[in-house]
Order: sequence, then C-alpha cells, then structure tokens
Amino acid sequence: MAEKKRKRHGEESNGQPSKRVATEQPSGEVIKVSFVPDENEWTPVVASTPGLSFPSHLPLKPYTKRRKSNTTSTGKSPITNSEHLLHTSAHPNIDYTAQEEVGGGTEGLLSHYIGVYDPRSGELQLMRARKLVLRGSPRSSPTELEQEAKAANDRSARTALGLAFGTKKSKRALQNLTKNAISPSKKGLPAAEGSQPTLDPVAAAVISSMAIAAPSGTSREDLQAAIDEAKPRPTPNTAAEAPMDVYPIDQLVGPGILRQLAVKDWQDAVEHKEEILTKSRFVSHRIQQIVSEGDVRQIKTLKYLLLLIEWYTMLLPSPKGKGRKIPDRAQLHAKLGKWGSELVDGVGRRFADNGDNISNNNNNNGKITLNSWHLDNLITHICALCITVDPENYLTDMYDIREDLKLDNKSVRKYFKEIGCRIVAPTDKERARWGLAKAEAASHHVAKLRLPLEFPKMQMMRQPKGRR
Repeated sequence: MAEKKRKRHGEESNGQPSKRVATEQPSGEVIKVSFVPDENEWTPVVASTPGLSFPSHLPLKPYTKRRKSNTTSTGKSPITNSEHLLHTSAHPNIDYTAQEEVGGGTEGLLSHYIGVYDPRSGELQLMRARKLVLRGSPRSSPTELEQEAKAANDRSARTALGLAFGTKKSKRALQNLTKNAISPSKKGLPAAEGSQPTLDPVAAAVISSMAIAAPSGTSREDLQAAIDEAKPRPTPNTAAEAPMDVYPIDQLVGPGILRQLAVKDWQDAVEHKEEILTKSRFVSHRIQQIVSEGDVRQIKTLKYLLLLIEWYTMLLPSPKGKGRKIPDRAQLHAKLGKWGSELVDGVGRRFADNGDNISNNNNNNGKITLNSWHLDNLITHICALCITVDPENYLTDMYDIREDLKLDNKSVRKYFKEIGCRIVAPTDKERARWGLAKAEAASHHVAKLRLPLEFPKMQMMRQPKGRR
C-alpha cells in the first residue's frame, strides 16, 4: 500500500500556496507613468562605490561647474550643460570624492533614471539622474606635510648655494632644473608705474634663500652636497648602518600606496603552482621566489615596481626630442585599467613635470610631459626598487631591467651608480646560481648596494696653464 504524501506547510489541496505575493497587482489595474523634466540644476544622483565601503553618516558637500562639452548626450538640460561633484573630508584619514567618469564605447551613451511609485494613486514618476563614481584617497598626515615642507626648504637653499659657487657644469644643471621648477611669469601684465614686477612665490622663496645660504668661504664638501641634493634620484640615508636603511620602502613607494595594492591573486597563483605572466622580465624572473617567501610588504613593493615599469613603457617620444610625453588619460587607462585610476594617476602626479593636471584632463594634448630631470628621477626610483626587492640581498643583475626599460649598458650603469651602487662582473658563484655560461656572463653586470655608499663625484675644472 502506497504511503500518502503529506502536504507541504502552507499549501492547499491543489498544491498552490495559500498566501499571495504582496507585490502582485490585481488584474485590470493600470499604472500611470509620467516623466519629470530635469529643469532644476540639482537632480538626483546615482553613485557607485567600486571596491569601497563608504560610511553612510558622512555628509557630502555638492559642487557644480559648467561642462566643457556635451559628451554624454544631446539636448539642452542641466545634466548635459553642467557637471556635479560630491566631496567630504569628515573622515579622519580619507577624503571621499564622487564625480562623473565618462567611459569610452557605449558607456558614454547610457542615461540613468530614478522612479518613484505611489501605490495609492498607481502613478510612477520618472526623473533623470546623474551617474557618479565615489572614490577615496588617503590624506597626508600633518607630520608628512611638515617633512615635505622642510625638505623643500633645504633643497632650495642648497640649490642656491650651488648656483653661487658651483662649477660651470653644475650651475648649468641647476639652472635647467630651476627653469623646469619655476613657471615663467605671465606676459602682458604690466606692473604699476614706479613699482617692480611681482615675482612668482616659488621664485621669491629661492631668491630670498640665496642671500641667507651663500656665506663666504664655501668648502668643496658643501658644493658637493648641494649638487647631490639637486640630482634626480631618491634621497639616500647617508647615516644608514645597513643597506636596507639607505632607501626605505615607504620613501620609494610613497605614503599610503602599499595599502592600495592587492596581491591576493599572485599568492593564490603561486599556491596553486600556476604560472604568472607579466610584461616585465625583471618581475617575471623573481615573482615566484618573492611570493613564496610570504613577505606581503615585499610582494606589494614588487607589484608597485611592475606598475612603474608598465607606466614607463607607455610613454611617447617628446616632440622636442628630450624627455617623454604622457599619453592622454583615456589611452593610458585603456592599457593600465587593471591597476585602477587612482594608482595610475598617482604615478603621473608624482613623477611628471605638471602631473597635478592629469586627473583633471581626459586629453592632455601633449602638455603633460616628463622632461630629462623627471625621466631620470623615475628611472632611478625604478633602479632603487630593483635593488630593494631583489631576493639576492641588495644586489641585482642589471640585464633584466635594462631590457625592460630598453636602455643601453652605459645608461643603465649610470643610473645604478647615481643611487650609490658599485658595478662589478658576476662572480663564479653568482654565474652558477643564475645559470649563466661564461660567454653569456659578458653581457651581465651586477649592481651592489654596499656601505659606505659611492656616488659620482663632482669634477673640478682644470686650471689653464700659463704661457711659457
């Protein structure tokens, strides 16, 4: 005899649930849809927070400005004619900014709407809304700002000292640096009658420091210190007692950058014995060993080095023949989009000549560049990161990074010497460890960071011989 099945809880004899869905509308009801035109300047906002947990209690202050061009849609309305931005600094450590980000392809043609439904009257009102993206950026602490201001003052004083008592070669290098650092005064603005033209604030600070920092009887050591301070390289800790203290990671990477780098994908790939492919020979040959050692700080440093190498390879030749030009923001993000806009723009703000304008302009029209000084500064930072992150204990084979940056032997040796490294041929143990044949080792040179540091010295001009 077959056992009779029990009815499920809440079902009637016909098998249908006894309770109807609350949103089900009775048959025959008509919903009236109406559109509210966006005639007011302030409209609703649809904001997304990619990879972010935004505290809901923080107040956001709105800002608006006139849109330069109608890139989102056609027609005349406040949404197409103006841009909105939301910002808050109420968080103790992070600034939050929400702004419109127009993407390429079909993304720029999308429109967003917000609907309000009244169940009593059966009316649905639709209104066009703005699409914003909310992002956060770590705020520099007061201590960091004070240190940067102090370093800028010291650098200005030493530069003035070099201009006053340096050699012709060193003066020419410092003058080129000063031209790049101080923006020229705007022409066409005559000064008042009987008064001197107003100096740029940076120029005024340099000139005022020259009178203070130019004592008589300057020694050769002081001149060498002034030249070293103006060189395009990370500032070394000359009082370091170990190579690891010469270039701290926080200085090479920058404050707050390590927190933005995610390395879980690399750790999972190494754990499952999967191959990790990158666009860098240097990183690809060392990634397995560094990730296997499990030092997260070291893994993030290696990933930041990969970002700098990929960013460097995106640079275009400069029209003037010196330095490089940064591609427009859309092209840069299309190639480096996996890193996130904040990290990619942060590299430009740190190393470019006028990089503060990178996040404000989608098309820089070739105005954002790396002149010779800034380009050298970027490469010396990459070299210092190679020495720091290499598992070989503050020495590295320069062959891989030379191939990544497409440099010749003379240039790559010069950059490693500028950060205090000694250039030597690989020893027999190093050749055996790296699997290099004797003939192959001729194209490989090793940069070693050892104490005491050795930097290129200033060449004194020879005194002309008198007539006989």
